[in-house]
Amino acid sequence: MAASRVARWLGRIWFRALRCEGPALPPGPCLILLNHPNGLLDPLAAAALLDRRAGWLAKATLWKVVPLRPLLAAFRAIPVTRPKDGGATPESIRQCFLKVHEVLEQGGSVAMFPEGVSHSEADLAPLKTGAARMILSSPVPASLVPVGLVYGDRATFRHSVLLRLGEPVLWEDLAPRGAAPEAVAELTARIRAALQSLTLHDPEVRVLALAQEVAWLLAEAPGSRVDLEALRRRVRALVPHLAALPGEELAALETRVHGAQAWLRTKGLRPDQVGHPYPGAEIRHWLPGAALRLGLAALLLPLALLFWPTYRLVDWAVARFTDEGDQAATFKLLGGLLMHPLWAAVLAALAGWRRGWGAALIPPVALLMVLLGLPALERAAEDLQAIRGFRRRRDPAVPELLEARRRLVEAFPELEG
Repeated sequence: MAASRVARWLGRIWFRALRCEGPALPPGPCLILLNHPNGLLDPLAAAALLDRRAGWLAKATLWKVVPLRPLLAAFRAIPVTRPKDGGATPESIRQCFLKVHEVLEQGGSVAMFPEGVSHSEADLAPLKTGAARMILSSPVPASLVPVGLVYGDRATFRHSVLLRLGEPVLWEDLAPRGAAPEAVAELTARIRAALQSLTLHDPEVRVLALAQEVAWLLAEAPGSRVDLEALRRRVRALVPHLAALPGEELAALETRVHGAQAWLRTKGLRPDQVGHPYPGAEIRHWLPGAALRLGLAALLLPLALLFWPTYRLVDWAVARFTDEGDQAATFKLLGGLLMHPLWAAVLAALAGWRRGWGAALIPPVALLMVLLGLPALERAAEDLQAIRGFRRRRDPAVPELLEARRRLVEAFPELEG
Protein backbone atom coordinates (compact mmCIF):
# COMPACT_ATOMS: atom_id res chain seq x y z
CA MET A 1 0.00 0.00 0.00
CA ALA A 2 2.97 2.33 0.50
CA ALA A 3 3.56 2.35 -3.26
CA SER A 4 -0.06 3.34 -3.92
CA ARG A 5 0.19 6.17 -1.41
CA VAL A 6 3.41 7.43 -3.01
CA ALA A 7 1.78 7.22 -6.44
CA ARG A 8 -1.28 9.16 -5.26
CA TRP A 9 0.91 11.79 -3.59
CA LEU A 10 3.05 12.30 -6.70
CA GLY A 11 -0.04 12.12 -8.89
CA ARG A 12 -1.76 14.90 -6.97
CA ILE A 13 1.35 17.06 -7.36
CA TRP A 14 1.76 16.53 -11.11
CA PHE A 15 -1.86 16.14 -12.20
CA ARG A 16 -4.62 18.61 -11.56
CA ALA A 17 -7.27 15.95 -12.06
CA LEU A 18 -7.03 12.15 -11.92
CA ARG A 19 -10.11 10.23 -13.01
CA CYS A 20 -10.95 6.55 -13.34
CA GLU A 21 -13.85 5.29 -15.49
CA GLY A 22 -15.22 1.92 -16.50
CA PRO A 23 -16.05 -1.35 -14.76
CA ALA A 24 -14.22 -2.39 -11.61
CA LEU A 25 -11.41 -4.89 -11.94
CA PRO A 26 -12.79 -8.43 -11.71
CA PRO A 27 -11.97 -10.40 -8.55
CA GLY A 28 -9.09 -12.81 -8.57
CA PRO A 29 -5.88 -12.77 -10.58
CA CYS A 30 -5.65 -10.19 -13.35
CA LEU A 31 -3.21 -9.32 -16.10
CA ILE A 32 -3.74 -5.59 -16.64
CA LEU A 33 -2.73 -4.24 -20.06
CA LEU A 34 -2.18 -0.52 -20.71
CA ASN A 35 -1.14 1.70 -23.60
CA HIS A 36 2.15 3.53 -23.06
CA PRO A 37 2.13 7.16 -24.29
CA ASN A 38 3.89 8.99 -21.43
CA GLY A 39 6.96 7.29 -20.01
CA LEU A 40 7.07 6.80 -16.24
CA LEU A 41 3.95 8.93 -15.83
CA ASP A 42 1.93 5.97 -17.14
CA PRO A 43 2.62 3.55 -14.25
CA LEU A 44 2.41 6.48 -11.83
CA ALA A 45 -1.07 7.47 -13.00
CA ALA A 46 -2.27 3.88 -13.18
CA ALA A 47 -0.95 2.99 -9.72
CA ALA A 48 -2.62 6.09 -8.29
CA LEU A 49 -6.00 5.20 -9.83
CA LEU A 50 -6.23 1.40 -9.83
CA ASP A 51 -8.28 0.00 -6.97
CA ARG A 52 -5.77 -2.71 -6.13
CA ARG A 53 -2.04 -3.07 -5.86
CA ALA A 54 -0.37 -4.68 -8.84
CA GLY A 55 3.12 -5.79 -9.71
CA TRP A 56 4.60 -4.12 -12.78
CA LEU A 57 6.62 -5.46 -15.64
CA ALA A 58 9.46 -2.99 -16.31
CA LYS A 59 12.41 -3.01 -18.69
CA ALA A 60 15.54 -4.33 -16.98
CA THR A 61 17.56 -1.25 -17.96
CA LEU A 62 15.61 0.85 -15.43
CA TRP A 63 17.49 -0.89 -12.61
CA LYS A 64 20.65 0.83 -13.89
CA VAL A 65 19.15 4.19 -12.86
CA VAL A 66 20.02 4.17 -9.16
CA PRO A 67 17.44 6.80 -8.02
CA LEU A 68 14.67 4.65 -9.53
CA ARG A 69 15.53 1.48 -7.64
CA PRO A 70 13.53 2.32 -4.47
CA LEU A 71 10.48 3.07 -6.64
CA LEU A 72 10.92 -0.15 -8.59
CA ALA A 73 11.06 -2.08 -5.32
CA ALA A 74 8.03 -0.26 -3.92
CA PHE A 75 6.01 -1.08 -7.05
CA ARG A 76 7.09 -4.75 -6.97
CA ALA A 77 8.52 -4.36 -10.44
CA ILE A 78 9.44 -7.49 -12.40
CA PRO A 79 12.39 -6.97 -14.78
CA VAL A 80 11.98 -7.75 -18.47
CA THR A 81 15.07 -7.98 -20.65
CA ARG A 82 14.01 -6.76 -24.08
CA PRO A 83 15.79 -7.94 -27.24
CA LYS A 84 16.34 -4.29 -28.28
CA ASP A 85 18.29 -3.69 -25.04
CA GLY A 86 20.49 -6.73 -25.54
CA GLY A 87 20.90 -9.69 -23.21
CA ALA A 88 17.47 -11.26 -23.75
CA THR A 89 17.73 -15.03 -23.58
CA PRO A 90 15.19 -17.86 -23.41
CA GLU A 91 16.11 -18.31 -19.76
CA SER A 92 15.56 -14.63 -18.87
CA ILE A 93 12.16 -14.74 -20.59
CA ARG A 94 11.25 -17.96 -18.78
CA GLN A 95 12.18 -16.43 -15.42
CA CYS A 96 10.01 -13.37 -16.17
CA PHE A 97 7.05 -15.61 -17.05
CA LEU A 98 7.57 -17.66 -13.87
CA LYS A 99 7.46 -14.54 -11.69
CA VAL A 100 4.27 -13.33 -13.37
CA HIS A 101 2.64 -16.75 -12.98
CA GLU A 102 3.65 -16.85 -9.30
CA VAL A 103 1.80 -13.58 -8.68
CA LEU A 104 -1.27 -14.84 -10.57
CA GLU A 105 -1.23 -18.15 -8.65
CA GLN A 106 -1.34 -16.17 -5.41
CA GLY A 107 -4.47 -14.34 -6.65
CA GLY A 108 -2.55 -11.14 -7.38
CA SER A 109 -2.44 -8.80 -10.35
CA VAL A 110 0.32 -7.82 -12.76
CA ALA A 111 0.25 -4.71 -14.95
CA MET A 112 2.21 -4.36 -18.16
CA PHE A 113 2.51 -2.36 -21.39
CA PRO A 114 2.11 -4.79 -24.32
CA GLU A 115 3.50 -2.22 -26.76
CA GLY A 116 6.83 -2.78 -25.03
CA VAL A 117 7.91 0.83 -25.47
CA SER A 118 6.69 4.30 -24.58
CA HIS A 119 6.11 6.44 -27.66
CA SER A 120 4.38 9.55 -29.00
CA GLU A 121 2.92 8.06 -32.20
CA ALA A 122 -0.76 8.51 -33.05
CA ASP A 123 -1.39 4.77 -33.37
CA LEU A 124 -0.55 2.00 -30.95
CA ALA A 125 2.87 0.50 -31.53
CA PRO A 126 2.89 -3.13 -32.73
CA LEU A 127 2.02 -5.22 -29.69
CA LYS A 128 4.49 -7.73 -28.35
CA THR A 129 3.15 -11.25 -27.91
CA GLY A 130 4.26 -11.60 -24.28
CA ALA A 131 0.87 -10.78 -22.77
CA ALA A 132 -0.92 -13.37 -24.88
CA ARG A 133 1.72 -16.01 -24.17
CA MET A 134 1.64 -15.28 -20.45
CA ILE A 135 -2.11 -15.69 -20.14
CA LEU A 136 -2.34 -18.72 -22.45
CA SER A 137 0.39 -20.49 -20.45
CA SER A 138 -0.87 -19.37 -17.02
CA PRO A 139 -1.25 -22.24 -14.52
CA VAL A 140 -4.45 -20.59 -13.19
CA PRO A 141 -7.36 -18.84 -14.95
CA ALA A 142 -6.86 -15.07 -14.92
CA SER A 143 -8.70 -12.06 -16.27
CA LEU A 144 -7.13 -10.11 -19.12
CA VAL A 145 -8.13 -6.47 -18.54
CA PRO A 146 -7.42 -3.71 -21.11
CA VAL A 147 -6.92 -0.21 -19.71
CA GLY A 148 -6.58 3.00 -21.68
CA LEU A 149 -4.62 6.05 -20.52
CA VAL A 150 -5.80 9.40 -21.92
CA TYR A 151 -4.03 12.68 -21.10
CA GLY A 152 -5.26 16.23 -21.45
CA ASP A 153 -1.78 17.49 -22.33
CA ARG A 154 0.69 14.82 -21.34
CA ALA A 155 3.83 16.98 -21.10
CA THR A 156 2.20 19.86 -19.21
CA PHE A 157 2.40 20.24 -15.44
CA ARG A 158 -0.99 20.25 -13.68
CA HIS A 159 -3.02 18.83 -16.54
CA SER A 160 -5.42 15.89 -16.33
CA VAL A 161 -5.39 12.14 -16.88
CA LEU A 162 -8.08 9.53 -17.42
CA LEU A 163 -7.70 5.82 -16.67
CA ARG A 164 -10.38 4.02 -18.71
CA LEU A 165 -10.93 0.37 -17.79
CA GLY A 166 -12.54 -1.98 -20.30
CA GLU A 167 -14.31 -5.29 -20.13
CA PRO A 168 -11.98 -8.31 -19.88
CA VAL A 169 -10.71 -9.65 -23.19
CA LEU A 170 -12.16 -13.08 -23.90
CA TRP A 171 -9.49 -15.74 -24.34
CA GLU A 172 -10.99 -18.92 -22.88
CA ASP A 173 -11.90 -20.25 -26.35
CA LEU A 174 -8.19 -20.14 -27.22
CA ALA A 175 -7.04 -21.86 -24.03
CA PRO A 176 -7.21 -25.43 -25.41
CA ARG A 177 -4.63 -24.45 -28.04
CA GLY A 178 -2.20 -23.20 -25.39
CA ALA A 179 0.52 -20.83 -26.54
CA ALA A 180 0.40 -22.03 -30.15
CA PRO A 181 1.46 -19.26 -32.58
CA GLU A 182 -2.01 -18.98 -34.12
CA ALA A 183 -3.70 -18.62 -30.73
CA VAL A 184 -1.10 -16.07 -29.61
CA ALA A 185 -1.60 -14.01 -32.79
CA GLU A 186 -5.40 -14.08 -32.45
CA LEU A 187 -5.32 -13.04 -28.79
CA THR A 188 -2.78 -10.28 -29.49
CA ALA A 189 -5.14 -8.90 -32.15
CA ARG A 190 -8.03 -8.95 -29.66
CA ILE A 191 -5.92 -7.10 -27.10
CA ARG A 192 -5.00 -4.44 -29.65
CA ALA A 193 -8.64 -3.87 -30.65
CA ALA A 194 -9.69 -3.60 -26.99
CA LEU A 195 -6.92 -1.11 -26.17
CA GLN A 196 -7.59 1.03 -29.21
CA SER A 197 -11.25 1.52 -28.26
CA LEU A 198 -10.24 2.79 -24.80
CA THR A 199 -7.62 5.30 -25.95
CA LEU A 200 -6.99 8.11 -28.41
CA HIS A 201 -4.88 5.90 -30.67
CA ASP A 202 -5.85 5.12 -34.27
CA PRO A 203 -4.08 4.23 -37.54
CA GLU A 204 -5.96 7.00 -39.39
CA VAL A 205 -3.53 9.69 -38.27
CA ARG A 206 -4.99 12.66 -40.17
CA VAL A 207 -8.56 11.73 -39.25
CA LEU A 208 -7.61 11.16 -35.61
CA ALA A 209 -5.93 14.58 -35.38
CA LEU A 210 -9.01 16.30 -36.79
CA ALA A 211 -11.34 14.33 -34.51
CA GLN A 212 -9.34 15.46 -31.48
CA GLU A 213 -9.35 19.08 -32.65
CA VAL A 214 -13.13 19.00 -33.11
CA ALA A 215 -13.62 17.34 -29.71
CA TRP A 216 -11.47 19.99 -28.01
CA LEU A 217 -13.42 22.76 -29.75
CA LEU A 218 -16.59 21.39 -28.13
CA ALA A 219 -15.07 21.05 -24.67
CA GLU A 220 -17.23 22.45 -21.89
CA ALA A 221 -14.45 23.29 -19.40
CA PRO A 222 -10.87 24.59 -19.20
CA GLY A 223 -8.35 22.26 -20.77
CA SER A 224 -6.82 21.20 -17.45
CA ARG A 225 -10.27 20.24 -16.13
CA VAL A 226 -11.95 18.98 -19.29
CA ASP A 227 -14.01 15.79 -19.14
CA LEU A 228 -11.54 13.42 -20.80
CA GLU A 229 -14.03 10.55 -20.90
CA ALA A 230 -16.51 12.70 -22.86
CA LEU A 231 -13.66 13.83 -25.13
CA ARG A 232 -12.54 10.23 -25.67
CA ARG A 233 -16.08 9.12 -26.55
CA ARG A 234 -16.44 11.98 -29.02
CA VAL A 235 -13.16 11.18 -30.72
CA ARG A 236 -13.95 7.48 -30.98
CA ALA A 237 -17.39 8.29 -32.39
CA LEU A 238 -16.01 10.82 -34.88
CA VAL A 239 -13.14 8.80 -36.34
CA PRO A 240 -15.21 6.38 -38.49
CA HIS A 241 -17.49 9.19 -39.73
CA LEU A 242 -14.58 11.44 -40.67
CA ALA A 243 -12.74 8.56 -42.30
CA ALA A 244 -15.77 8.02 -44.57
CA LEU A 245 -15.81 11.62 -45.82
CA PRO A 246 -14.59 12.38 -49.35
CA GLY A 247 -11.20 14.09 -49.42
CA GLU A 248 -12.63 17.49 -50.42
CA GLU A 249 -15.12 17.53 -47.54
CA LEU A 250 -12.46 16.45 -45.05
CA ALA A 251 -10.13 19.21 -46.23
CA ALA A 252 -12.94 21.79 -46.00
CA LEU A 253 -13.73 20.71 -42.45
CA GLU A 254 -10.04 20.96 -41.52
CA THR A 255 -9.95 24.50 -42.88
CA ARG A 256 -12.98 25.55 -40.82
CA VAL A 257 -11.65 23.95 -37.65
CA HIS A 258 -8.19 25.50 -38.06
CA GLY A 259 -9.79 28.89 -38.70
CA ALA A 260 -11.79 28.63 -35.48
CA GLN A 261 -8.65 27.64 -33.56
CA ALA A 262 -6.73 30.59 -34.99
CA TRP A 263 -9.51 32.99 -33.96
CA LEU A 264 -9.53 31.59 -30.41
CA ARG A 265 -5.76 31.98 -30.14
CA THR A 266 -5.93 35.55 -31.44
CA LYS A 267 -8.65 36.50 -28.95
CA GLY A 268 -7.13 34.54 -26.09
CA LEU A 269 -10.35 32.61 -25.48
CA ARG A 270 -11.21 29.03 -24.61
CA PRO A 271 -13.81 27.14 -26.67
CA ASP A 272 -16.18 26.88 -23.69
CA GLN A 273 -16.28 30.70 -23.42
CA VAL A 274 -17.59 31.30 -26.94
CA GLY A 275 -21.25 32.24 -26.74
CA HIS A 276 -21.45 31.98 -22.96
CA PRO A 277 -24.24 34.40 -21.88
CA TYR A 278 -22.67 35.51 -18.56
CA PRO A 279 -26.04 36.05 -16.83
CA GLY A 280 -26.14 38.53 -13.95
CA ALA A 281 -27.06 35.91 -11.33
CA GLU A 282 -24.07 33.79 -12.32
CA ILE A 283 -21.72 36.78 -12.14
CA ARG A 284 -23.01 37.82 -8.71
CA HIS A 285 -22.52 34.28 -7.45
CA TRP A 286 -19.01 34.12 -8.94
CA LEU A 287 -17.68 37.50 -7.77
CA PRO A 288 -17.13 36.84 -4.01
CA GLY A 289 -15.27 33.59 -4.63
CA ALA A 290 -13.23 35.12 -7.45
CA ALA A 291 -12.22 38.05 -5.25
CA LEU A 292 -11.16 35.66 -2.49
CA ARG A 293 -9.18 33.46 -4.89
CA LEU A 294 -7.46 36.41 -6.54
CA GLY A 295 -6.53 37.82 -3.14
CA LEU A 296 -5.11 34.46 -2.04
CA ALA A 297 -3.23 34.18 -5.31
CA ALA A 298 -1.71 37.61 -4.75
CA LEU A 299 -0.35 36.33 -1.42
CA LEU A 300 0.94 33.07 -2.89
CA LEU A 301 2.45 34.54 -6.05
CA PRO A 302 5.61 36.01 -4.37
CA LEU A 303 6.26 32.59 -2.80
CA ALA A 304 5.76 30.88 -6.16
CA LEU A 305 8.19 33.31 -7.80
CA LEU A 306 10.92 32.02 -5.45
CA PHE A 307 10.78 28.75 -7.36
CA TRP A 308 10.29 30.20 -10.82
CA PRO A 309 14.04 29.90 -11.63
CA THR A 310 14.09 26.13 -10.99
CA TYR A 311 10.76 25.67 -12.79
CA ARG A 312 12.17 27.37 -15.88
CA LEU A 313 15.51 25.57 -15.54
CA VAL A 314 13.80 22.17 -15.58
CA ASP A 315 11.69 23.21 -18.59
CA TRP A 316 14.80 24.46 -20.42
CA ALA A 317 16.80 21.32 -19.64
CA VAL A 318 14.01 19.01 -20.83
CA ALA A 319 13.60 20.96 -24.07
CA ARG A 320 17.36 21.02 -24.56
CA PHE A 321 18.14 17.37 -23.89
CA THR A 322 15.14 15.44 -25.21
CA ASP A 323 12.86 15.81 -28.20
CA GLU A 324 10.81 12.72 -27.35
CA GLY A 325 7.29 13.85 -26.45
CA ASP A 326 6.54 10.74 -24.41
CA GLN A 327 9.54 11.34 -22.12
CA ALA A 328 9.15 15.07 -21.43
CA ALA A 329 6.75 14.68 -18.49
CA THR A 330 8.96 12.01 -16.90
CA PHE A 331 12.02 14.26 -16.99
CA LYS A 332 10.04 17.26 -15.77
CA LEU A 333 8.64 15.32 -12.82
CA LEU A 334 11.99 13.84 -11.83
CA GLY A 335 13.74 17.17 -12.40
CA GLY A 336 11.20 19.02 -10.28
CA LEU A 337 11.42 16.48 -7.47
CA LEU A 338 15.19 16.99 -7.45
CA MET A 339 15.59 20.70 -8.18
CA HIS A 340 12.82 22.34 -6.14
CA PRO A 341 13.85 20.82 -2.76
CA LEU A 342 17.51 21.46 -3.62
CA TRP A 343 16.75 25.10 -4.45
CA ALA A 344 14.74 25.41 -1.23
CA ALA A 345 17.76 24.10 0.70
CA VAL A 346 20.06 26.62 -1.02
CA LEU A 347 17.68 29.49 -0.25
CA ALA A 348 17.33 28.26 3.35
CA ALA A 349 21.11 28.24 3.79
CA LEU A 350 21.41 31.76 2.37
CA ALA A 351 18.53 33.03 4.51
CA GLY A 352 20.02 31.43 7.63
CA TRP A 353 23.42 32.92 6.92
CA ARG A 354 22.10 36.45 6.27
CA ARG A 355 19.07 36.68 8.57
CA GLY A 356 19.48 34.01 11.22
CA TRP A 357 18.37 30.42 11.33
CA GLY A 358 14.75 31.33 11.95
CA ALA A 359 14.67 32.74 8.43
CA ALA A 360 15.98 29.42 7.12
CA LEU A 361 12.49 27.98 7.62
CA ILE A 362 10.94 30.38 5.11
CA PRO A 363 11.99 28.66 1.80
CA PRO A 364 10.86 25.12 2.72
CA VAL A 365 7.62 26.48 4.20
CA ALA A 366 7.15 28.57 1.05
CA LEU A 367 7.59 25.46 -1.14
CA LEU A 368 5.01 23.57 0.92
CA MET A 369 2.56 26.48 0.75
CA VAL A 370 2.95 26.77 -3.03
CA LEU A 371 2.28 23.06 -3.48
CA LEU A 372 -0.79 23.26 -1.25
CA GLY A 373 -1.89 26.48 -2.94
CA LEU A 374 -1.63 25.24 -6.54
CA PRO A 375 -5.41 24.72 -6.85
CA ALA A 376 -6.04 28.30 -5.68
CA LEU A 377 -3.49 29.70 -8.13
CA GLU A 378 -5.05 27.70 -10.96
CA ARG A 379 -8.57 28.81 -10.12
CA ALA A 380 -7.38 32.41 -9.95
CA ALA A 381 -5.89 32.05 -13.44
CA GLU A 382 -9.27 30.74 -14.61
CA ASP A 383 -10.97 33.74 -12.98
CA LEU A 384 -8.73 36.07 -15.00
CA GLN A 385 -9.56 34.04 -18.10
CA ALA A 386 -13.28 34.39 -17.29
CA ILE A 387 -12.86 38.17 -17.17
CA ARG A 388 -11.21 38.06 -20.60
CA GLY A 389 -14.09 35.95 -21.91
CA PHE A 390 -16.64 38.42 -20.48
CA ARG A 391 -14.91 41.31 -22.24
CA ARG A 392 -14.91 39.42 -25.56
CA ARG A 393 -18.53 38.25 -25.33
CA ARG A 394 -19.78 40.74 -27.96
CA ASP A 395 -17.07 40.08 -30.52
CA PRO A 396 -18.61 40.19 -34.03
CA ALA A 397 -17.19 36.75 -34.87
CA VAL A 398 -19.00 34.97 -32.01
CA PRO A 399 -22.34 34.41 -33.84
CA GLU A 400 -20.48 32.97 -36.82
CA LEU A 401 -18.58 30.54 -34.62
CA LEU A 402 -21.75 29.51 -32.81
CA GLU A 403 -23.41 28.83 -36.15
CA ALA A 404 -20.42 26.75 -37.25
CA ARG A 405 -20.65 24.77 -34.01
CA ARG A 406 -24.38 24.20 -34.57
CA ARG A 407 -23.76 22.92 -38.10
CA LEU A 408 -21.04 20.63 -36.83
CA VAL A 409 -23.31 19.06 -34.23
CA GLU A 410 -26.05 18.67 -36.83
CA ALA A 411 -23.62 16.88 -39.14
CA PHE A 412 -22.34 14.66 -36.32
CA PRO A 413 -25.16 14.18 -33.74
CA GLU A 414 -22.93 11.90 -31.66
CA LEU A 415 -20.96 15.00 -30.58
CA GLU A 416 -23.83 15.96 -28.27
CA GLY A 417 -23.14 12.93 -26.08
